[in-house]
Amino acid sequence: MTTSGLICSFCGKEPEEVVLIVNAVSVSAKGQQTAGAICNECVELCVQLIGLQKPEWLERHRQFVATLGK
Repeated sequence: MTTSGLICSFCGKEPEEVVLIVNAVSVSAKGQQTAGAICNECVELCVQLIGLQKPEWLERHRQFVATLGK
């Protein structure tokens, strides 16, 4: 296991196996914390799935991604 202990909550991959893992912590109104992480590969899969279900969303996503390099 990675020394940081960080793994993707969806696929279980470690940072050494992917380009990036995004880690997030949320706090409920009652003060309870939950944590989760997602790797770039799972994000890509999610985009593909959303694109299949909502093709109109995919074009907006492409336009957004195009602005990131500017």
